[in-house]
Amino acid sequence: MPTTSPSLSTTTPAVPGTRVLAAVVGGLATTAYYASPDVIRSRAGRGWAKAGLSAVIVAATLPDFLREQAAARAAKAERVAAGEETEVDWQETWDSMSTRGRVTAGAAAAGFLAVSAVSVVAIERGAFRRGERRRAEGVRWAHTRPAVVWGVVSTALALVPLDERQG
Repeated sequence: MPTTSPSLSTTTPAVPGTRVLAAVVGGLATTAYYASPDVIRSRAGRGWAKAGLSAVIVAATLPDFLREQAAARAAKAERVAAGEETEVDWQETWDSMSTRGRVTAGAAAAGFLAVSAVSVVAIERGAFRRGERRRAEGVRWAHTRPAVVWGVVSTALALVPLDERQG
């Protein structure tokens, strides 16, 4: 249901309440995830807490994600039925590729996943080390301050309408 902002002449879609709740829960869990070193000193304890918080983040965002995916698939099916778009048969495309093409595509996907995983680990370690340096300098709540920023950013990004995320 669109709403019009008094300061803007454009129409923006209203954000459903479940999406707001999921964004807030996800943002709070993100904040707690990154602030956990200030509260839990045990590495094992932090690991368990972060695993639980990751599960909370997934549980909070999964229903909205599945709903958006179903709506996107339904809209695509309507466009295909109306002849505005063609359906791509990915199995046929894969089967028609040469062995070298499949190996190249698989290697590219594996490389992308490896680089992504290494990047995430490096960023996580860097954030932790920076927090520990700040703690050693005597800064109180050294991990929590940036964690609040990351939680707010996470919440804001979760509230961006799907249409704008797709470009």
